[in-house]
Amino acid sequence: MDRYTESNLIDYTNQMIDQIAQGCTIEELAARTYQTFELPIIVADPGYRFIAYAGDEEVVDPYWRQIIYSGEPTDHTIMEYYINDGLMTAITGSKEALHIDWGVCEDYPQTCGPIYIDQNLEGFASVLFLDKAILEFSLRLNNLLCRFCAILMRSKNFRLKHAINPVKELLAQKLFDTVNYPTSASLEEYLSTVQVKANYCLCVLSEKNRDQTILSHVKSRIVKGRSDILYLVKDQKLYLLLHQLKQQALEKTFLELVAQYGLYCGSSGLFSSLSKRDLYIQRAELAHEAARSLDQSGRCLDFADSYSETLMLQPIGRISSENLMTAPLQALLHYDQQHEAELAKTLEAYLFQRNDINKTSNTLHIHRNTLIYRLNKIRDLTMVEIDDPKAAWQLQLMFWAAAIKRQTEN
Repeated sequence: MDRYTESNLIDYTNQMIDQIAQGCTIEELAARTYQTFELPIIVADPGYRFIAYAGDEEVVDPYWRQIIYSGEPTDHTIMEYYINDGLMTAITGSKEALHIDWGVCEDYPQTCGPIYIDQNLEGFASVLFLDKAILEFSLRLNNLLCRFCAILMRSKNFRLKHAINPVKELLAQKLFDTVNYPTSASLEEYLSTVQVKANYCLCVLSEKNRDQTILSHVKSRIVKGRSDILYLVKDQKLYLLLHQLKQQALEKTFLELVAQYGLYCGSSGLFSSLSKRDLYIQRAELAHEAARSLDQSGRCLDFADSYSETLMLQPIGRISSENLMTAPLQALLHYDQQHEAELAKTLEAYLFQRNDINKTSNTLHIHRNTLIYRLNKIRDLTMVEIDDPKAAWQLQLMFWAAAIKRQTEN
């Protein structure tokens, strides 16, 4: 018990400040702490993935052992013990180290504290004390560890070892900031360094009850070991840019995480250029808002699939003109511009006349065969069955929304 004194804690603090100034690592911090006090220590990221351990060769806590040897706990352990038992909420809500003697820690009481950087949860540090007489000492030591870890996590050494790329972080901040960085040209120096490549998909996610602890944990699991994801947490939402995509659908593992944690998720759909990334960011945001408004959690709602709902839920003036016109209609407008044609006008009249060929040909003053030719051309260009009631309804909405947008802008 002689080692657990105020004077020893002060000496340890001064020594570690000197070590940190010389550029020590989190692993060295943990090892030095264990050598000084002989209390086992573990440090993990927000997803409870292993960062550092110092202690006996025989790890007595089975859940620590799982993290140390496997690199992370099982999904069952995370949900059943860390989340459902309220462990994560208790630790992050306290802002200081806590005495944990329930749930997963019932048989192995310990102290555990959150590691915060700029109010963002970056990990946890735990101290396994073997004698209740040193509980207060363990809490104070744990708080020091959390503060030291936060300092080291900002350092270059930690970033290099744990593959946190500062350039990638800066790019993510600027990529999702379309106000101060409106063009992709302003991101070129970062894009070339990080090697962001097509195809892309933007997603916006939030936790159903706006629980930042769970969102931080999910973020950690999604980006684990991934070089093809840029992310940013803002306004209680997680923004993701997935790149180097080779298929239309999002990965099964990503969708399983969305379902497992009952997240609200909106997707922009696949795109091939960042030149108009603001449009795709808005698409993902609108799809996410539609998912939250309609309480469609646990699945990823694509902008194209939620277009009608979005128009019902959002003011027309808020939606960009280009996003009012989805890809099929944009293809028609582009064709009309290139060939001085009137396919968009033809389609609008056809839908207004309830898909009646005779009434439409009379309205447009064209021969019936000419109209049929144009409609077939429209089907080929848009890849949409315009006589399908749902497709026709959505196309009509686009024309009406675009007309309202023009009126308000004028």
